[in-house]
Amino acid sequence: MTGHEPLRCLAVRILRDVEGEIDNTEFEAFLDEVAGRHQWISTTEWLFVEPPAEAGGELTVPVVVLETVAVKAVLNDLTNKPPRILFDHATSPSETRKWRWIAFQTAPNAQGQGRFPWERFNA
Repeated sequence: MTGHEPLRCLAVRILRDVEGEIDNTEFEAFLDEVAGRHQWISTTEWLFVEPPAEAGGELTVPVVVLETVAVKAVLNDLTNKPPRILFDHATSPSETRKWRWIAFQTAPNAQGQGRFPWERFNA
């Protein structure tokens, strides 16, 4: 996989735990199941763009994946009733740079550029 494959940002509907917070354990298990382990990166809030109107007011978080992984994830999610992936869009160059910054926060390297999870574990 090259670092130049386009990225997609998925709007994933979250489930809440008993305290009303995002159920992170369930969320990670869901994404690992539909997209694959180490194939996604997420933030808890829409930092760069507004939540998509197509989500219909559902509480969603952004998840960035490679375009090929997005196709797999959306297809795998089709069996969920209701689906959890409500919308996706291609990331703009500036949005991709911001996601790279998020990756740097979680996995900095000596070159000062963050690595996405799939770059760290597939290398």
